[in-house]
Amino acid sequence: MENIVVLNEQQFEDIIYRTVSRCLAEKNIGNFEDSPVEEGYYDRSEVCGELHISYPTLWRIEKSGLLRSQKVGRKNLYSKQEVNDLIKSGKLAEYKPSKK
Repeated sequence: MENIVVLNEQQFEDIIYRTVSRCLAEKNIGNFEDSPVEEGYYDRSEVCGELHISYPTLWRIEKSGLLRSQKVGRKNLYSKQEVNDLIKSGKLAEYKPSKK
């Protein structure tokens, strides 16, 4: 036998909010404040993987000044702290390369 439940808009929003929050918590998404500050560096491929971007996009982001690299030998290394700060700041989502 099927039960029919009647909810008002606020109750429905509360249920959706709690469900999504629980799913995010289970996947540990959006909990940057709770995680300890990471020390160390990412190389270019790790940064691209973390930010879900391509190498040319990383180069443009670096050229725009949103992210700095440090040259060690032939490698460009990026501070894990700076990458996490860039993610938290939301500036990456707003980043739009200039059209020339």
